Amino acid sequence: MIAPSVTIALLGLLTALVALGFGERVLERMRLSSTAAIALMLAMVGAHFLPDWQITSRISVHFGSLILLGIVIYLMSTASQKEAVRAFGVGLITGALIWLSDKLLPVDPSSRWFVLDPVFIGGIAAGLTAYLLGRSRRSAFCGAILGLVFVDLANTLELMRAGINQPIHIGGGGLLASISLNPLIAVAVAEGIGEVRERLHRGPALPTGSDDNE
Repeated sequence: MIAPSVTIALLGLLTALVALGFGERVLERMRLSSTAAIALMLAMVGAHFLPDWQITSRISVHFGSLILLGIVIYLMSTASQKEAVRAFGVGLITGALIWLSDKLLPVDPSSRWFVLDPVFIGGIAAGLTAYLLGRSRRSAFCGAILGLVFVDLANTLELMRAGINQPIHIGGGGLLASISLNPLIAVAVAEGIGEVRERLHRGPALPTGSDDNE
């Protein structure tokens, strides 16, 4: 898992860049103003400093993960119905890919079969899936968060069904940092593919009618 301090520093840097006017094209495609983007990133930073919510003697949920889910709900509720459904679908596919990678791929960097740090799989999967399904940066952002949340919930259910007697922390610690980092990776992947496609074809990276272009 990535250290929360790294994610906080990156979010702080991006917030400063947006405040200085960078990334306007990406924000325009996500239909976000600079003010809204700054508010969302500050909320993501603040989420790291929130406590856990103790549901039972064994299960707790980090309030920060609920903040990130709130951001997803906001973005999906302000999108078209088609894009909201797409974002949810991206989340399901991303979650499935992360779960499969956890089961099939080695996580030890010293392994000869080690391919990619699991921290980055969610963002890359969400970015690729969102672009293939509709070239939507907003769907990539939401899908990355949902995918990681779905996997965390699936792992929680797996532990409960196995009857393993250990504390279960949902959405906290390094996972919260990953949930905050991966939507940024997803948007970067979708944007990068779009830019390459645009330069290769010398045409718009988004087709007419795409949700990100509405």
